[in-house]
Amino acid sequence: MTSRDSRPGRVDSDSRVGSSRPAGLALAAGLALACPGEAASQAPEPAPAPEPTPTWRFKKADRPIKVVVVAGSIGAWPKKPYAELFQTMCSQVEVKNLSKTGEGAYALRKRFNSQFIQNGYVNLKDPDLEYWLVFQGGLNSVGTPEKTNKDIRQLFLDAHKRGVQVVGLSLTPWGEDSDKRRWAGIAGLEYKRHTQIVVDYVVGRLTPRQALGTYRSTRADPDGPWDPTELADVGIDLYDSDLRDRNAALRDVATLRAALAKDKSWLADHAGLDELALAKALDQDAQLAAEIPRWYMRPELQSFDHIHPNEAGHALIAELACPQLPASWGCTCPGAPESALGSGATQGAKSGAELVWPEPVASTE
Repeated sequence: MTSRDSRPGRVDSDSRVGSSRPAGLALAAGLALACPGEAASQAPEPAPAPEPTPTWRFKKADRPIKVVVVAGSIGAWPKKPYAELFQTMCSQVEVKNLSKTGEGAYALRKRFNSQFIQNGYVNLKDPDLEYWLVFQGGLNSVGTPEKTNKDIRQLFLDAHKRGVQVVGLSLTPWGEDSDKRRWAGIAGLEYKRHTQIVVDYVVGRLTPRQALGTYRSTRADPDGPWDPTELADVGIDLYDSDLRDRNAALRDVATLRAALAKDKSWLADHAGLDELALAKALDQDAQLAAEIPRWYMRPELQSFDHIHPNEAGHALIAELACPQLPASWGCTCPGAPESALGSGATQGAKSGAELVWPEPVASTE
């Protein structure tokens, strides 16, 4: 959905989000750019359409690190997407981009298995090759974050079971005030919180209870510590990054506090608090709501809406991720000062240098 249409429906082809009820109540799932429509809260994600039998294969014998990218419509961006840039900047890497518009976490997991794990042209037992999954998805099902994290966890388990290591890229900043149903005033509190739950699981900050809620019952020890196979090997936070509009004007805290104090849903969620605790909760949530515009994507990085990064946005995603990518990938990171380079990057341009990309290497199809 674009900012000019705030009707219930799909927010965009990659983000199934729900109603705008603030303060901890469940969001109604269901919205996308082309097909307006309502769906009940906690409704299961529709089963993905059957995928055709995969016929693609990796082709570059001189690039032993084989990377498959699985994301929604952000990853499927056609103009120099970050997947293509990873192959350009990392000399040992060959990338296959399996991103697909309109798919949530469950569908992306199914796509990974059908198009990669079950691909007879991919030899996962080749001792001379190293396989990685780059995952960046979940916005299409962010209205039910614990269910989304359950599906992402299973995807990570599927990959690790077959010796595929995982880079988890978090959701990117999104939202704008003109989308009044979802983001104006106190409405954005729930979208911000649900987005943060998915981000924090992919990056590895949450306990199983925090990440999965009741879905942790599928684990052998529901509240036990994470097994490494349940987490990304490398988690990269793109949400709290230079992609977001850190200098956006703040909203008026007093106005937001007054709105919360009259909101029946918010009051129901905080029933039973004494006067002092209620005042503290009002102050905290009003401050959070005031800061929401600073969690939107920077306007100059947006493409046709507030969700999808443009070419410059994808270049920045690649630049932000590069220093944290595995050392075996052989990456050279444009724009990264030497002090900022992680174990996964080789020395790139000095701080402040203009970000210049070489012509991308064509991805295999």
